[in-house]
Amino acid sequence: MTDKPKPSAQPEFRKLKEFFNSKIRNASLPAWCGPLMLFVTCFFSFGILLSRLGFFQDDWHHVYYAYAEGVSGLMRFLFTDSRPLAFIAYVPLFKLLGFNPANWHWSLMILRFLTVLTFWYAVRLVWPNLTGMAVWLALLFAVYPAYPLQSLSVAYSLHWIMYLVFMLSVVMMLKAARNPKSYLLYTGLALILQLFHLLMIEYYSGLEFVRLILLWFVFSNNPGTSTGSEISYLKRWKQVLKQWLPYLLVLGIYAAYRMSYHTIYGYDRFTSNLLNSLIHTPMTGIPFFIQTVLQDSAFVLISPWIATVDPALIDFSRGTTFVILAIILGFSLLGYFVVSRLETQKKEETHRSTRQIILTGALAMFFGLLPPWLADMFLFSKNPLWSGRLALGAILGASMLLTGFVYLLVDRPAYRHLVLSILLGLAVGFQAQTARDFQTSWDKQLQFYWQMSWRAPGLQPNTMVVADSEILPYMGYYPTAFALNVLYGPQVGAPGSVNPTLRGATAPMYWFNNGSEHMNWTNFQHGQPVEIARYSSVFTATNQAVLSITFEPQQGQCLWVLRPSYSEVRSFTDEAYRWMAISNLNLIQPQSTTLWNNPGSSTGPPSAVFGSEPKHTWCYYYEKADLASQQKNWQTVTGLWKDAKDKGFHPGASIELIPFIEAEARTGDWTTARELTNMADVLPPVEKSLLCSLWREIETSTTPSGQRDQVILQVKQKLGCQG
Repeated sequence: MTDKPKPSAQPEFRKLKEFFNSKIRNASLPAWCGPLMLFVTCFFSFGILLSRLGFFQDDWHHVYYAYAEGVSGLMRFLFTDSRPLAFIAYVPLFKLLGFNPANWHWSLMILRFLTVLTFWYAVRLVWPNLTGMAVWLALLFAVYPAYPLQSLSVAYSLHWIMYLVFMLSVVMMLKAARNPKSYLLYTGLALILQLFHLLMIEYYSGLEFVRLILLWFVFSNNPGTSTGSEISYLKRWKQVLKQWLPYLLVLGIYAAYRMSYHTIYGYDRFTSNLLNSLIHTPMTGIPFFIQTVLQDSAFVLISPWIATVDPALIDFSRGTTFVILAIILGFSLLGYFVVSRLETQKKEETHRSTRQIILTGALAMFFGLLPPWLADMFLFSKNPLWSGRLALGAILGASMLLTGFVYLLVDRPAYRHLVLSILLGLAVGFQAQTARDFQTSWDKQLQFYWQMSWRAPGLQPNTMVVADSEILPYMGYYPTAFALNVLYGPQVGAPGSVNPTLRGATAPMYWFNNGSEHMNWTNFQHGQPVEIARYSSVFTATNQAVLSITFEPQQGQCLWVLRPSYSEVRSFTDEAYRWMAISNLNLIQPQSTTLWNNPGSSTGPPSAVFGSEPKHTWCYYYEKADLASQQKNWQTVTGLWKDAKDKGFHPGASIELIPFIEAEARTGDWTTARELTNMADVLPPVEKSLLCSLWREIETSTTPSGQRDQVILQVKQKLGCQG
């Protein structure tokens, strides 16, 4: 008996292929999928970690002045930051969003999306036949990796509001050009928006020159406008210049205003050595300017994309790495699918528009970088992370240049979409990775602030907190100082403190320094006070008002308040030894006296900024025990040890057992004191000399007894103590 032949799988395969070609491969999507894709991209790039992000670097200046000094303080700060009118934007923002970081991050993500959406709409006004290309332009603009500072939600809210205002002004200008009957209405709105963004911030002043080329193309590509394509180039240029003249006039008025800053306000943070060099010494100024243009252009066009494929980003020890890799792959596929289904323009239209896009992009990138250049701020010569802010005006042009060149060099639409979708995936992954790094920084910040509040509920005014180096990533010494002033606030009865309902302190009363940078250590050591001026605040301190700390949670350690006795520890840096020698623990107050809380209470950091108190782990018990030990509240310390032990918490470093060892000894529990010493002797870093000093102090200050003497002898022998 022969087997029946198996049915062929070819018909089923053919049906599947036909279904793919008819329903998926050749499917088209409605136009609204473009804006939807823009929102989804913004959300997955900047929104998935919103609730876990906080304040960073320049955010803290704004937060401190708004929280501590209210509207008047915010105005003084913005005045010294060369943003004298920016309070018009920030005061309503603080009233609306408060001091909850999540509110600011949601707001900034929405602002960025609206800016990108407006850019996409402007592209469609100039090049109405572009569908897929317009979406690619907006997508790359949305996540362009040259700007990695989205997490600075307060500091850069002004920048993105004004980016949106600038783009709205451009849209109004384009609609005026396309709708002659409504010319006055749209032009009036465009000029108001133009003047507003120029008065608020100078970042986009260079992009004003791009209006000219946009007007030329909107008339060239839209025959229905008043200067249709049938008229001569000369007449068209005259009409374009006529349309551009009002905007040039406003720009000229702004330039005169900006150059008169010193006369009007009595100061100007920015000077232009580059401009002076171009005018007075062109033989050196011109070559330097050309070099700067080439370096910064490469910095914007090439360097960010190299960063997106940095091998160090592939870290499988972090679970979120797999999420980010999935985002990269997912958005590469999604971008390809969505935009390829939106592409409707003909080949000849694409080639013509591509050349226009490239020219517009080149001009937009150049003029977008012009304001920082004129302020002697060059991207290539600065920290790549923080110089990203200077690229804000240029990323619009860079996205146009990059997309234009891909369209120009890759002829087949499928391959073109493949290249751009890969770039999109990499950029989205880079932004998500950057947000993850900022989230890690915020986690460390919160640990620092809460451990500081547990260890030092209050601080004497004019205390300078010093670490041997920068302890918080994405911060810096003076942002940390302003954060400490939000943490502790003005003190009741302190000079300059006022009614808390008015929120007005005349100066920050605390400072943070990373080692002896930014000061003359020799003079300070010999008694000369240090004076540090930042924005509208001045801080002063003497060498009697220093609190030295170290904070390395990545090593499994809590925050340590250093003191002269820790000089026997061998694992600190030279800078730490220098500062611990003058560290004054008497600056610590056992209760909070800040105006943020009720006098005499110890309610911790302001919840409006720092959130609710985290779950207590080992570091809570250590910090509280170290504080109680300083106050010689030995029963409190032993109670804290019992609670920590019962809950399964244990130290990660030997120093963190010091207050518990001393408390058990001074309350007569010699057995526990010895057991804790044995535990400390095996924990890293092993500090036998410090333990020996502690037991010598215990021996000389406690009452002799048989058990005491026996335990002390055993401990000394085990540690190898001398004397």
